[in-house]
Amino acid sequence: MDRILADQTRAAGNTVDQHDQSGSTLPPVRRWIAERQRWASAIAARGVDWDHPRTVHWNAACGTEAAADFADIRRQARTYAAIAPAFAAAAGHREARARTAEAMGDLVTARENYFIAAVHWSAAQWPGHAEDAADRARHERKRACYSRYAELADHHVEAVWIPFPGAHRGSLPAWLHLPPGYSGGRIPVAVVVPDLDSCKEATVALHGDRFLSRGFAVLAMEGPGQYECAMLGTHFSLPAWAQVGPACLDWLAGRPEVDPAQVVLTGSGFGSFAATIVAANEPRFRACAVMEVCHEPGWTTVFEEASPTHKMRFMYMTGHTDEAEFDRFTRTLTWQGHAERLRMPYLAVAGEDDELSPLDWTRDLLDAVQGPRQLVVYQDSPHHIGGVPSARLGPSAAILVADWLAARVRGEAFPSEQWIIDADGRINRGPMPAVEPVEPPEPPRPSPLPVPSASPNGSKPVPSASLNGSGALPSSQDGVEAVPSVERAAKPAGRARGSRKKGGPAPAGGDHPQPPIRHEPPEPKRSRGRSKVPRGSSS
Repeated sequence: MDRILADQTRAAGNTVDQHDQSGSTLPPVRRWIAERQRWASAIAARGVDWDHPRTVHWNAACGTEAAADFADIRRQARTYAAIAPAFAAAAGHREARARTAEAMGDLVTARENYFIAAVHWSAAQWPGHAEDAADRARHERKRACYSRYAELADHHVEAVWIPFPGAHRGSLPAWLHLPPGYSGGRIPVAVVVPDLDSCKEATVALHGDRFLSRGFAVLAMEGPGQYECAMLGTHFSLPAWAQVGPACLDWLAGRPEVDPAQVVLTGSGFGSFAATIVAANEPRFRACAVMEVCHEPGWTTVFEEASPTHKMRFMYMTGHTDEAEFDRFTRTLTWQGHAERLRMPYLAVAGEDDELSPLDWTRDLLDAVQGPRQLVVYQDSPHHIGGVPSARLGPSAAILVADWLAARVRGEAFPSEQWIIDADGRINRGPMPAVEPVEPPEPPRPSPLPVPSASPNGSKPVPSASLNGSGALPSSQDGVEAVPSVERAAKPAGRARGSRKKGGPAPAGGDHPQPPIRHEPPEPKRSRGRSKVPRGSSS
């Protein structure tokens, strides 16, 4: 199996462990260099969250106790080079507080600070995209802090290694959590795949975790290319991820706490893509639910229009340091040929204005799914579902996913349908949009790169990020032009794209009684693009 997997990975174009002449493993990305002033200005204006609210996710895992930490880091880390040191300083402070509290016998305070320290150490790893002494040291501190948290936690937390063909040391790293108060018997388990920016240590919340509180065990894992796997030399490839499901299910089948017939799968961001591949290649999963999706084949929008750090991170995950070779490799990043095998219940939760993965691609994926499926769209929301009225007034996307998976474990049926969460927070239910004969295509419209806010003093942006590991950008030259974006990934072959039906008979209600349901059609809203959801009849 190891030889087969290695051959498949090489065939996919996954060149790993490449180094440049200086020995650096930091992936050089042309847009990060050519547009350095733009991104330096964005970071100077908005800090760590210049392109995506990543600190919101990390803070959510830690709870309100860590809010001041993240607020301070957002204030002080105004260059790319300052991000890792800011998080490392916060991690060291929390680790010291944990040790002091433990010495004084305040074990609850100690475990909370160990947890927060572990998440901060992980965040300090995020900007590096390199396997160096600093990254290894931060990783070791993260493992040490989280291990001590596990020993003091209010529920069973266990470090586990899942046997995996072709992986470094033959296994994948994970943490197994059992719900508080677990006293025996077989219970359902949620396998959770982290986002591109996140890690397994931030997967289960310190307080009130959405799965543990619903009676699930949680297998918080990292797959090929993610954090610890990449650091240990187990890189991303589609053939590798296709083996993750069987590896996890085989391992879970040997655990006396787990009901092997009630294993569900979930992921967000990168995890939405990876979880889809995993579920398609392992029919034993009871259900799969993904959110904040990345479903565009080739990930062209992510790599060529969004912040170049996304591409830098993914190159690190695959082991590439040659960008041209990586661009060829991205052709393998597709659910096509996999999603057609999905027959389990499948849920996708997306923002209507997703700037990283146009909604049409998620609808194409759901067209390919062979089992019962549901699409939930938050009106006007970007990739990160938040910051708009539909997300504030409607059901929480993360909680919706947890409730949906709990209902699947209980065996509740549901219709294949689309929900639109409108600006009033109401759920507009209707049939899944069907495909009609193709209409004349709209003229192509360029998708401009995000334009960051001007620097506070109105002056010309100042370079601040680093590609040489020292925290300083290469010396800039005025008049450097941005490198043109590569051509978009091709649309799926085999059928034409066109308009979708509106309205139609509404499915019977009552399947999900908890949210308020709108029974009148919302006020029509002018579409701003092809990926807008249709406003049809609601139920």
